[in-house]
Amino acid sequence: MRRRSSRSAKYAPACAFAGLGLLIAAVTAHRFSLIQQPDLVFIVALAVFFALLALLLSAKSFYNLWRSGDAGGRRAMRACFIALVTLIPPALVLGQISGTPRIHDVSTDLENSVQFNTVMSNEQDLLQDYKPDFRVQLLQKLGLGDLTVQNSLGTDAVPDMLQQISAYPEVSGRQYDSAQDHVLKAVLKVLKEQGFAVTATSGTAGEDMDVSVEATAKTFILGLHSDVVVRLRDEAEQTTVDMRSVSRYGRYDMGFNAGLIGTFFNALDLEMRNAVPDAPEE
Repeated sequence: MRRRSSRSAKYAPACAFAGLGLLIAAVTAHRFSLIQQPDLVFIVALAVFFALLALLLSAKSFYNLWRSGDAGGRRAMRACFIALVTLIPPALVLGQISGTPRIHDVSTDLENSVQFNTVMSNEQDLLQDYKPDFRVQLLQKLGLGDLTVQNSLGTDAVPDMLQQISAYPEVSGRQYDSAQDHVLKAVLKVLKEQGFAVTATSGTAGEDMDVSVEATAKTFILGLHSDVVVRLRDEAEQTTVDMRSVSRYGRYDMGFNAGLIGTFFNALDLEMRNAVPDAPEE
């Protein structure tokens, strides 16, 4: 007598593979800037839905196997494994978000915050009016709106001083006993070596009190973007360097901006120590 096949076991692997495929496609597309972060969150949420559906169908298959002896146990096991593989990365990200403060904007100067002076013309949607579409509205209803909101780089947007000091007390600027133009060369070199894409510079070293360099950075795996600005302030025989890093989307940066600033200044300190000192004025 031939055993009856479980219908749920038949569809569970398809749902599991669909979820895994959506997850891989979303992460790959966002890493290479083919989609924006709201698209990433929406597709990942869809992948999670298919993975959970696969688990439910697998559970139904195991129940049918136990109660009626229906065939499909191996399919259900395979679907469970693939679904869990799909669910682990989003779960790790959500875990990291829950363990970090609600910060997306970090600056080394909290009293006179470093300001962006230009609009990055290579990003069409940056600083423009953003109308949430049905995907963003759906994610907001699911409680994921904080992951898709677009952040402003305007002068009215300043970091949360108390939260930042509490979360990242080690974030601070630097003061070098060197001329502004000399420090600027070191800043540009470090930005290039660390993979920043410089988008604009403002001011002239040696003539203006403040010179700023604007750039973009992104995380290695997910490709989450941050916009950064480095300000070099001429103070007689010294140059004070401050930096600000703002996540392009989302109210949580998972510590990326503070880590980015710390890594930059560690490299800049090393570059300034190894650089040829300024020649004394005659």
